[in-house]
Parts: sequence; C-alpha cells; structure tokens
Amino acid sequence: MDLYRKKLAVLDLTHGGIPIAKKLAALGNDVTGVDVYGTVDPSLLLELEKKHGIQCSKNSLPASKFDFLVAPVHLDSAYPMLAEARAEGKRVFSHHEIVGKILIDDSRLSSIKTIEVTGVKAKTSTASLLADMLSRRFEVVLHTSKGLEAWKGGISSLIGKGLSITPGSILVAVERVFEAGFRPDFFIFEISIGGTGTADLGILTTLSPDYGIANNTALASEAKLQLIRNAKPGSTLLLNSRAEKALVAAKTSQAKVLTFKDPFNAEFLEKSDEAADFTLETSCKITSPSVPQGFSASSIQSESSELPVSIEYSGSVLHFMYRGDEIFSVSLLPGYNISAYKTAFIAASAAALELEVELEAVVAVLEEFRGLSGRMQEKELNGIALIDNSNSGMDILSAEKALEYALLKKKDEKKRGIILVLGEEASQVCEGLPPASVQNFVEKFGIKCRQIILVGERMKTVVARNTSYADSLPEGLSKASELAGGDDIILSSVKCFR
Repeated sequence: MDLYRKKLAVLDLTHGGIPIAKKLAALGNDVTGVDVYGTVDPSLLLELEKKHGIQCSKNSLPASKFDFLVAPVHLDSAYPMLAEARAEGKRVFSHHEIVGKILIDDSRLSSIKTIEVTGVKAKTSTASLLADMLSRRFEVVLHTSKGLEAWKGGISSLIGKGLSITPGSILVAVERVFEAGFRPDFFIFEISIGGTGTADLGILTTLSPDYGIANNTALASEAKLQLIRNAKPGSTLLLNSRAEKALVAAKTSQAKVLTFKDPFNAEFLEKSDEAADFTLETSCKITSPSVPQGFSASSIQSESSELPVSIEYSGSVLHFMYRGDEIFSVSLLPGYNISAYKTAFIAASAAALELEVELEAVVAVLEEFRGLSGRMQEKELNGIALIDNSNSGMDILSAEKALEYALLKKKDEKKRGIILVLGEEASQVCEGLPPASVQNFVEKFGIKCRQIILVGERMKTVVARNTSYADSLPEGLSKASELAGGDDIILSSVKCFR
C-alpha cells in the first residue's frame, strides 16, 4: 500500500501511537493523532502539532474524514471512530500492520534479517537466549522489555532503555540503532500481541493463559495470530505445538512452519498431541513433596495422572531432540528456577539451529546461562536469599508459581520463612496486576508467608494479615530486607519495567 499523501488518523497515542504518527507524517501523509484515553500531556500534543504537523484531538472524530484509520488491537471495538469505520466499510489497520508496511519500505533494513517473538510467556527469555546464541556468529541487536542491546561474541552492550514492546516502539528502536552507528546482521524484536508481517523468522512462545483485550470484546490469542496470518511468503514460523489456534492458522500460510514442544509443562502431559519438530527431554532428578526421588521425565509422561501441581528439577540434564533423534545434551547451572525457562530453552535453541548457528555455540550458551534478572533468578540481598521474579510480564499465575518454588526452596534449605514483595509499579505495564487478583492470592496463600509487602497505589485496597505497603519495588525490597533474617527468603514478584 502506498503510504504517501493519505489522510489518516492514528488512534491511541498512549500505547505506541506517537512514533507511528510521527513516521507517517514524515512520509508525507496528513496525520491526525487521537488521544483516546486522554492521558497524553498537552505540551506533548502541542509539540506534535508544531514540530511534526500532526493535528491532535482528545475526542473521537468522524471516521468519514479519513482515508483509513490506524488503531491498536487492544482498543475497545465500541470506540466511536472504530464503530463508524466498520459501518462505512472503511479500512482499519492495526498498529502492527502499519508498522510492518513502514518497515518493509525502509531500504536500510534490506540486508538485515529480522526476528519477532510474541506470546503470553517467555518472550524476553527466548529473545535474550537467541540473541546470545546468534551473537556467537553474527552481530545482533536485541529489543526487549529489558532494553535495546547490541550483542557480539556472547557479550551485550546497552544502546538504550525506556522503550515498551508495542509495535510502534520498533520504529524508535530502529532509528536509535542506526543513529548509534550499528549495522547488525539480525534484529530481534520482542513484540506484544502480534507481529508486523516483516519478520524472516516469527516465534510464538505460548498462547496460554489467554485473556481478554479491547474491553473484553476480543481475545489476545486472536490478535497474536497476526504473526502467522501476516507472515511474508518464504519466511519461517516457529510455533508452540500446543497453540492449536496457531497451527490451524498456519495451514494456509506460505511460510515454512516448524513446531516445538515443552515436555516440562503439565499442559502437555494431560493430553497427547501431534509430534513436534523440536522437543526437550530430561534425565534430571525431580524433587517434590509428592513425587518419589528418581522419577524420570519419561515416567512422568506415562503417569501424568499422578503429576503434582509443582515440580522442581535438580541437577538438570536436557536432551534436545529433532524429530525423535537427539541432537545434543546439556547440563545446566544451578542458581535459578530451570523450569521457568522451559519454553525459552527449546524455542531459542530451535531458532538458532534453523538460522545455522553452530551446535557448539548453542550448547555453550545453555551451559553458561544463569537466568535473567527478574525472571526466577536466585540472588542475595544484604546477605539474605532473594528470588527475583519482578518483570513486565509478571502476572498472578507467575506469582503463584514463584511462591511454590520459594516454598520448595524453604523446605529443602530449612529456611525460616518467606517475605513476599508483591504488586505493581505501574498499572499501565501490560494491563497491570488487578487488585482483585492480588486479594484472592493473599487470601489463598498469605498464610504461607511470614510477611507480605504490597507495592503500588492500587494495592492499598487489598486487605490481609501481616501486610504492609510500599510505593515502589526498591522501597518494597528495602522493607523486606529490614524485616528478614539470615534464614529467611525474600520473594520479589512485582510487575514493573526492568
């Protein structure tokens, strides 16, 4: 589609709409930005008008005035401009789609391969592991919720922080990279709720647990299928074999389709599914209150009815399989919850091998891996054991699994108690952490913790015993450190930008 001299409206300037509006205006279009939530600072709206020629409105405008609209997939479909556009049969492009159309016309990207990673869980860890693997042979730029990084020879350097993983942020990331003088072989983009359609390799980590978007008028899983439905011919898709919607959508794709399966996930063991191209097996010992020592992964798969809620893997040796044949095995380091990275291990390894990374490099990265900060990594805080599970993708299910892990660690290491830091630093981070969910959590699991420190303004509505409040993650950790003794565990599960 020709993006020149069109009259268009970009809806939602809060979640990535501003860089999209700027780029479309720079391409010679008549652009109006609509601040649908009324959250953008008036001075910034004035700057968009004066510096970039973008007319701005905090109110809905007649859709008939525009050639087409650009709106995020999570915007309520009942928003007046969207409703009018549907009634008139006017085209509405998603933020993902329009970013894809902008990128495909950017000649600077013609010699650079791009990878997009989307899903509910494991996006950051998959993208980060893959960047490390690729960097053993290529120069890589990685954009995730952790920041914008350059990778070479297994070493990363920070280009910048502060970007979200909305599709619009990809445009900012690309500009910053070129301005900094980098010309990578690969771009890897962690991207929320879908894909742009320009990736040479698209990775779908998970579609579950699913959740409602657009004021609960749509499912996030449907939006994420943009990665598949918009995939360019000749590209490759690497899909979780349990994402049934994705496999169905991929049947009509002109992309090459590969699948992976994570054998550690109870969801996989509850019902059989078609064989995946890439799988992991383990010969590790398993420790759990209800699982006998020496149980192997194969015995779990055959006795899934006895599978406990929580499994902890100790001394793990992973066997990487391709269509039933073992390619390599790897022994993993301790110091983090290995099971929390199950999807990332298989997805990143499969992607790296597909992109012709040497087997030795893939093995080396996995053997050296010590977990990512904020993703079930074990640390110390002032001499006290800390399980760090605070990140932008943290949700109440993640908090439950982190607590299960902490309880196992408490039992195994004969610790006294758990100091839980739980909540959110910003409710805008991936839709925040609902206070109602936190209330249910503390009512169900609060008794298992010696003390709970709730973080964030919205958490002040949560009522529970042995609870105090903090405004930020650093304040919460500081309070936890003061309360904890040397034989306690601090568990940090706060939704935040890291």
